[in-house]
Amino acid sequence: MTLWKTVDRWRYSYFDPDIDPQDLPVFSSLLEIWQSKRGGRKVPAWRDFDFYDFAGWHGKLTVYNISYDPFDYVVRLSGTQVDQLYQRSMKGMTMADMTGIAVQHVDAVEFYEMACKNLYVTHTVGPLNVRELDYKAVEYIEMPLSDDGVRATHTMEAAIPIRFDS
Repeated sequence: MTLWKTVDRWRYSYFDPDIDPQDLPVFSSLLEIWQSKRGGRKVPAWRDFDFYDFAGWHGKLTVYNISYDPFDYVVRLSGTQVDQLYQRSMKGMTMADMTGIAVQHVDAVEFYEMACKNLYVTHTVGPLNVRELDYKAVEYIEMPLSDDGVRATHTMEAAIPIRFDS
């Protein structure tokens, strides 16, 4: 694990794709599924997955389509528990849309772009601030998916609300 930065109670860390799933116990079963789809590649592609692969995780997942120059993303799929967390449907939202509903640091955008370009697994923890809603503490894992094997073309993210004391 590499701690990238801590900003306003958010902790941003990243890992190589060979991370031991037990290093992130709450996400270990999802990380094992993701790693099993690599097939000798650094990371899997979105097409490597089937709906049934995600049993128990469907509601917690968000899948993003990633684009570059400039870096951006669009929510392709959004689970019901994610939509409940944000209290709105996330499907179709862009990075600008997300920034419009939640306080998001410039650091976060820089972090996710770096992770997508380098095919890193990311782990973030912090007090999500959705505008007009109460603060919620959230733990995320984001795993890159690559159609070209060079940089992320999609990412798969799982969000878990947590108790946050610090």
